[in-house]
Amino acid sequence: MTKARRWLMYGLFAASVLLTLVACTKDGDTIYQSDPTEPKTSTVPLVTVIYGKDALGDRSYNDLIYQGVEKTAREHGLRTMHMAPTSYEEGQAYLQTMFQTVRSTKTDTVRRLFIVCAAGYDDYMRQNAPSFAENPNADLLYLETPDPLPEGCGSTIYMPYYGAMYEAGAIAPYIEPRQLIIASNPVDATVAGAISGFSDGFYTDYYDLHWSYDTKQLDTLYLASGAGQGYNIPDSTAMQIFYDFKYMTYNFIPICGGSASKFYYLANVLVRYYIGVDVDNDNYFCNLSAVKHIDRAVQMCIGQWLKPEGMPRHQVLGLASGYTEAIVHLRSQWSDDDFKQYIPDDLRQQIHEDAIRKEEAYEK
Repeated sequence: MTKARRWLMYGLFAASVLLTLVACTKDGDTIYQSDPTEPKTSTVPLVTVIYGKDALGDRSYNDLIYQGVEKTAREHGLRTMHMAPTSYEEGQAYLQTMFQTVRSTKTDTVRRLFIVCAAGYDDYMRQNAPSFAENPNADLLYLETPDPLPEGCGSTIYMPYYGAMYEAGAIAPYIEPRQLIIASNPVDATVAGAISGFSDGFYTDYYDLHWSYDTKQLDTLYLASGAGQGYNIPDSTAMQIFYDFKYMTYNFIPICGGSASKFYYLANVLVRYYIGVDVDNDNYFCNLSAVKHIDRAVQMCIGQWLKPEGMPRHQVLGLASGYTEAIVHLRSQWSDDDFKQYIPDDLRQQIHEDAIRKEEAYEK
């Protein structure tokens, strides 16, 4: 092929490419067409979840959030992204990226929902939440706080636990009159409310104990002292704590997030009884659970987000709403007939109604 012929072929090829990219209207105005082989940017709504440090994989509260998001995404054809930091600094970086994205996509038509379930960054979240007011296609769902964000800056939900824990505490002495609360820390409000609820219910006198001894005893052990701490302790620490109490006739109540799964495992292996927290632990060693249906709550909020009216600014989902509850499973030493001898249906209903009233009073 001669040099002139080669340049002619190059010119024809370039012209053909140009024709695929350029077309003209009937008025002669030039318009550009995208290459059909190029990947298209998805316009499907995107739900991004940012968890706390080492939270995802706790087989409890945070895993329920994951399950709720994924179930809703399948039902509505949404895209999802889950950000699970392994350090406080990494979590801060994820939140910084979130706010940068919100600020830089003000003219973007893709709908974005960010779900933040990391209570340790509350000050930072509130300082930067106004960024969402400036972006019409980005929304924030902040879990879980009793304090709403400023108007237009995002939605919040709060799931008070006092009522469900009060109800569980009132029933617990029937199963075992000596209980040990293993709590993450004494600072976080959700933990403090759960402890107060269980303790208040535990020391009520709805029925006479059926034990040969009738002294109630409730102790509390904290895994850490600071806010946001104690939710993911090492296995060795859990083992040591467990053995310290192994030979006492205690049930234990793990109000400690992801750390609870370690105590559940040890209890199932070493034969100890416990009260489930956050999730319904329906097995031989767990006769009673105080449950937070955070998966259902997240599903409801995403459904609201997809509707034209959007999510309410703030929602409280406690015992009266059914999003928290106390569930009794008698799988071990007690039967349903034994239970109803001491706690018949009418008394069970009274405890439930009292728990609702006391939760409302506690929250006020």
